[in-house]
Amino acid sequence: MKRASSLSLGLLAVTVFACGPKPKPVQLAPLPADQPVAEAPADPKKDPEPAKPPEPQGPVEVKIPAAKVTVKLVSPGKGKRTALHYTGKLGVKQQVELAMDFASTTSQGGQTQDQSVPTIVLLGDSETKSVDKDGKSDYAFTVTSTDARDVKGATGAPPAEKFKVALEALMGLSIGGSVTANGTLGEMTLRIEKPTELSVGALELIRLTMPTWPILPTEPVGVGAKWQSTTVHKLADRLDVTQVTSYEVVAQKGNTWTIKGTTKVSGSDQDVDGGRISGISGSGTSTVALADGALYPTYKGSVETKFSATEPKKDPKDPATEKVEFKITVGGAVTPK
Repeated sequence: MKRASSLSLGLLAVTVFACGPKPKPVQLAPLPADQPVAEAPADPKKDPEPAKPPEPQGPVEVKIPAAKVTVKLVSPGKGKRTALHYTGKLGVKQQVELAMDFASTTSQGGQTQDQSVPTIVLLGDSETKSVDKDGKSDYAFTVTSTDARDVKGATGAPPAEKFKVALEALMGLSIGGSVTANGTLGEMTLRIEKPTELSVGALELIRLTMPTWPILPTEPVGVGAKWQSTTVHKLADRLDVTQVTSYEVVAQKGNTWTIKGTTKVSGSDQDVDGGRISGISGSGTSTVALADGALYPTYKGSVETKFSATEPKKDPKDPATEKVEFKITVGGAVTPK
């Protein structure tokens, strides 16, 4: 019986070390073992099956560092203007659904490999732990149930039914952090008190796909208002990437504001663990329905990031190293219940 290894989603695995004669498969998700099947008697001359990895002892944590974010108001819009904000009410609990998608495409030498995972669904209870005088809220989200959904048209994805078993490793996951009134996130901590052997890999996948709050201007705005937010962060803790999102208020009904965003991705050429990353680009879109004063908006969006990876020559006489082209798409949705 063979058992799938833990998740390998670090950018190093996805980029530089994927260079070679052809794109190498990267396991995008931790999966439970296949069901046992009848096997031939073990051959003592062959290497034994690798030992089952030990289950983590005690709690496991993954931290998502705070990104550097700046906001610039372009136009305040028309009509009555309101300073939009996220504000949790102390002690109030709210049920929220988080849905996350991940897919990648690797191309080299005329060969293309697509990989993806089913949509990850986390349902849980969020509680506002504190609110300071400036509207900054400390929150805690606890996962109470998990699910997986097949993605229509996706290739290279494990079946959702099998993936659901892996996601059970996230039961009891707590997500804690802070968010300012305009949506700027502080450091986020993902913690599982009683992990399984699949928990560490599952946490890494959540870290990469976690939806974030759209950033709001601090100035009062009306319908038609436009602003830009610039976010500098590390993709998978490896690749320096800049995202510039242009937002516009397209509608208002009562205290709910509909905001659409368009994102452009860029980055300078850079060295990552001995390999050269170049041609960083990409784009994305998002739609937000913000109930003014609520901590969680209704949100749906995705961002596609593309780049090339080239291994350095070990010998100047070696032929040119062929580039490997990568495309990573991350999508997310937040639905307050």
